[in-house]
Amino acid sequence: MVPPPITDDYYMVLEVEQTATLELIVKSYRRLALKLHPDRNSKQNTTEAFQRLGRAYETLKDESSRRAYDLTYPYLIRRSPFPPTTKAPCPPSASTSQPGAPNEAAQIAALQKSKEERGARWRFKKNAFDTSMFQLQRGIWQLEREIKGLNIIIDAEAATEAQKNSWTAWLMSPISKKAEDTEEEKARKDRWRQESRIEKDMKERRLALTKADLKREQGLLGKAKEEIDAADLADERKIQMLQAKIRAREAWEREEREKAERERMAKIWKQQKEQREQREKAEREREKAERERMAKIRKQQQAQREQREKEAAEALRKKLAEQRAAEQKRQEEATRKWQEMINNETKRYEGSTHRQACTSTCRHDGWWPKVQGRAACPKCYEIWTYLLQCPGCKMKACPKCQAAIRPRRSRHRARTDRSTPSYVRSPPPPDPYYDDF
Repeated sequence: MVPPPITDDYYMVLEVEQTATLELIVKSYRRLALKLHPDRNSKQNTTEAFQRLGRAYETLKDESSRRAYDLTYPYLIRRSPFPPTTKAPCPPSASTSQPGAPNEAAQIAALQKSKEERGARWRFKKNAFDTSMFQLQRGIWQLEREIKGLNIIIDAEAATEAQKNSWTAWLMSPISKKAEDTEEEKARKDRWRQESRIEKDMKERRLALTKADLKREQGLLGKAKEEIDAADLADERKIQMLQAKIRAREAWEREEREKAERERMAKIWKQQKEQREQREKAEREREKAERERMAKIRKQQQAQREQREKEAAEALRKKLAEQRAAEQKRQEEATRKWQEMINNETKRYEGSTHRQACTSTCRHDGWWPKVQGRAACPKCYEIWTYLLQCPGCKMKACPKCQAAIRPRRSRHRARTDRSTPSYVRSPPPPDPYYDDF
């Protein structure tokens, strides 16, 4: 039975695009099935819409049936009876871009339909041939069995007659004394033998005729098969030629689209390059302006820093000049005091020279205590912050002169000599110049 021709736009029925995946088709089918199910919708045409939805889903979920449907789809969308939905229209396929594309798709669909009809007729004819040949074959088998049975009977009768007419039977006839057949019995047997031979001949003729019929049927079946194969091959070649034309046109259209896309992308890239160059130029200008502004700011800051440093240096010079003046004045005052002190010490020294005669016999031994206070050494006239005083003659000297004046003695003698007179160390006088140094 030839399937009814497809006249519905199944992609529009399922509300999907032609390039939709199987998951999207299944999802849309489930959504619309819940929406259009007769038990959930009380409208009158819901049953028909639900059946149409089921046909669309059964067609598009199978890969081979969907490919076959896609070949006729461009021709169907021109005469689709359903009104357009609010969904965005499906993008046209490559085969619909030229005026001859629907005609070629329709030709392919017609050729495929012709092949299907021819296949259906061939299957019907083959079933008829198979039935006829099976009947003939069964008749041949039956005739062969019957001929075989007749041959067995005839051979058995011939063997029996040969045994009766043999020398052994003639020699044994006086002994066995079997009754001989009557003329009537002999005539009946002859008549039966003739009828069996005639029947065998007729069945052999019928067998030959049946075999000839079977051979003729097989020849007709082979010829019909060759015709069907030749027609299918011719249609297949036509379909391949049409598909080759469609592929060539699609390739040309794809190249044109790619060329247009390349031109568009080249234009976009050119625009992007120009925009990038403009942005880079603007960025360079901004950077240049920023560098100039920063250079100006750094120059101003440098000038301010130099001005501050100059002012600070001037203030420091003034301060150092004041400090040097104060220091010079203080040094002059200290020098004057030192000179007065030297003069005083000289006078004291001159006044104490008369005592040196009496102290010349002093050994200047023992511990010389410190006499605090800035004074000049009576021996070398150097200024010291303290002087050392002999415990015996009360002579004062600096540490250098004291080392030369004081006699040296060995450590052993220092340990054993306990005759050194003890003395009481008096507290040193206050140093008037302690704060200066």
